[in-house]
Amino acid sequence: MSAASEARRARGRGALAAAVAAEALKSRHAAPVRVAVLMALPMPLLGAMPYRGAQSFSAWNYWYALFLPVALALVTGCVAQADARTRMRAVRGLGASLARAWWAKALWCLALLALANLVVFAIYLVGSAFTTQGVTAAGTLTMLSCALANTVCAAWMIPAGLFLTVRAGLLAGIFCPLAAQLVGGFAWSVVPLPQLFPPSASMVIPTSFIPVLPSGEPLAADAALGGALAAGRALTWAGLAVCAAAFVALTALTAAWFARSEER
Repeated sequence: MSAASEARRARGRGALAAAVAAEALKSRHAAPVRVAVLMALPMPLLGAMPYRGAQSFSAWNYWYALFLPVALALVTGCVAQADARTRMRAVRGLGASLARAWWAKALWCLALLALANLVVFAIYLVGSAFTTQGVTAAGTLTMLSCALANTVCAAWMIPAGLFLTVRAGLLAGIFCPLAAQLVGGFAWSVVPLPQLFPPSASMVIPTSFIPVLPSGEPLAADAALGGALAAGRALTWAGLAVCAAAFVALTALTAAWFARSEER
């Protein structure tokens, strides 16, 4: 690779980082950050504290099954609407790559999604200090892995929400991805290989990390089902790869659409 090519790539990475920082500044005192944090609080605060020395992870299930999709749909809609309501004049006026600006929006939403999941992780980590075994490295790593898996599995909603908000309005950008996620998530039992379908993956993949069934019941309520889901490690990692690829592919496609539509 030539020095000139490497320099161009470095400038591109720097421009993308600057664009993400600009998106963060827009949201610093606005709704997206508050929604990401506040929506992550109710379920873990209600369910993270141990009972008789043991933690229940049902509240974590309610977070990623219900609260997370709602929070992410609202966050994505707000980030898109910040420029959509001005017909993207601020973005076009920067003179920078429109595709890069779109990627910046998607990556900022992804960062807020990760923040929300880390809030849940942090509350459960504090709660684990009051269990009989206390805070352990293995338990901490497992819960952190679940938080990161929740982030990857739900990420497909971000480019879908951005596109629909800009193309069809805020209500479409919020409710269409949300409906697809909720329906696909709760239909996991009728989906062949649900780990490979992002909406269903968000319901079954966490069972590989925390002892809770997709229904929210403890793993012991159906040891056969829980064991089957938790044992499919190859499918778990394949599913996470599919979910990550879905986010990248959808963002790339919608960024290309945005660049073409705005340049005409």
